[in-house]
Amino acid sequence: MPASWINRVGPCAAVLLLLVMGACSRPDAMPAASTSVPPSAAITARAEMLVPPDAALAGIYDRSCRSCHAYVDSGAPLAGHGAEWDRRLAQGLDVLVEHTRSGLGAMPAMGMCLDCDDADFEDLIRFMATTNGNAGEAE
Repeated sequence: MPASWINRVGPCAAVLLLLVMGACSRPDAMPAASTSVPPSAAITARAEMLVPPDAALAGIYDRSCRSCHAYVDSGAPLAGHGAEWDRRLAQGLDVLVEHTRSGLGAMPAMGMCLDCDDADFEDLIRFMATTNGNAGEAE
C-alpha cells in the first residue's frame, strides 16, 4: 500500500477506534433514570440474540447499535426491554431520533452510524423497543 494512503487512513481509523471503544465505556454519563427497570435474566439473554428481520437494518444494527444495546453492562437500554423503551417512547419518537442524532449520555452523536438518516434511526428505535423481534441470525 502506498505510504500516502496509510497517512490518510491511519488517523481516521484511530479516531474511529477511539469512538467505538469509548461509546459504551462511560456509565457515569448515563442519565440516572436509565437503570430504573432492571432487566430480567431472560431479557438480558434475549437482547444478545435479537436481530432486525430486515437484512439492511440488521447490518446497521450489528455495526452501530449492538455493541451497547445487546449487553447489560453498557448501561444502554437493551433491545427488547419493553419497560425501559416504553419510558423513552413516551417522550415521542421524534425526541428519541433527536437524542440519537445529537448523542445522549454515553451514546455518541449519530449513534455510531454516520450514514444513517432519520428513517433508519426510527426503524432501529422501533426494532429495539419491540418485544417481538426475531431472536436468531439475520437472514
